[in-house]
Amino acid sequence: MAANGPAAGPPPPSRPPQSAAAGGSAGPKPHPTAARHWRQFTERYGWRAYALPVLVVLTVLALATTNSPSAVKERLIGGGRPPTTSATGGPAVAASNGQLKSDDPGAGALNSVLPALALPPGPGYTTTGKGTYATIPGKSKVIGKGTLRKFSIEVETGVTGVDLTSFANTVVTALSNPQSWISDGKTALQRVDTGPVDFHVTLVSSMTVRRLCGYDLPVETSCYDGADTRVVLNVARWVRGAKAYSSDLATYRLYAVNHEVGHALGHNHSHGCLANGFAPVMMQQTIGTRTASGKICQPNPWPYPTGVKDAPGPEEAGSGPDLEFYKRNSS
Repeated sequence: MAANGPAAGPPPPSRPPQSAAAGGSAGPKPHPTAARHWRQFTERYGWRAYALPVLVVLTVLALATTNSPSAVKERLIGGGRPPTTSATGGPAVAASNGQLKSDDPGAGALNSVLPALALPPGPGYTTTGKGTYATIPGKSKVIGKGTLRKFSIEVETGVTGVDLTSFANTVVTALSNPQSWISDGKTALQRVDTGPVDFHVTLVSSMTVRRLCGYDLPVETSCYDGADTRVVLNVARWVRGAKAYSSDLATYRLYAVNHEVGHALGHNHSHGCLANGFAPVMMQQTIGTRTASGKICQPNPWPYPTGVKDAPGPEEAGSGPDLEFYKRNSS
């Protein structure tokens, strides 16, 4: 049976006395007690005694990198989520990296409900749900031709004040229109309520938006959560709309669905008007429609509006163009 404590090993080899180099100094000698403790420590723990300081240095370097200005900026403005594999065997669905939301809210993120005046006037809405989701029953035929992507329509538990049948019908109407994403002849969509899906279209409370998408920029909006393949539609916007659409809430809802589903299909944000002056559907029209030249685009809910040959328009990945767009439309 081994005795308590570490087994005694062979004595450390004796060291010859050190002498000063010619013309130099041997320097201060370590304190005898400290040297003895270090020998005992290394004899007891072996290689781990030398690994510990290295791990400490690596940890400090990692923390410094994580909190560098560039890393903080990326969290603040928002990077994309990893691509996700199509549930129906098609190509991977690429998530946009151009969201005005951060995947991980920073320390200065606003985690309270915005004042009502930050939204157009309208009815009250659910600010806090339960963080779980229920599928709204219903199916559709295959819409369009091309790579099939299945989706479900869901609502966060606890969200009230919205007719869920009407909500689901609006989602299907937006995606079934010939001016929607199916117009490219390469995209097919189908609503299902069981089995695997490529993405979920979910109505959520405004505070759940902060958890799923981050909330470093003070604006109520929706987003696409690529990690969960979830189109996140903010109930605050669903019942209040956006300034660009004035009192046309029905058209704004079509826009919100097509914009966020566009992210699920791999599209990034657009920041300039189409040739006829329409705003591209991938422009963040919830925030505004002002371009870098100062031109105000006409609100537009469709990816491929009738008669517009340059739709859906140029797209820009990355957080820089998004931040500039936010600055010129929030002033």
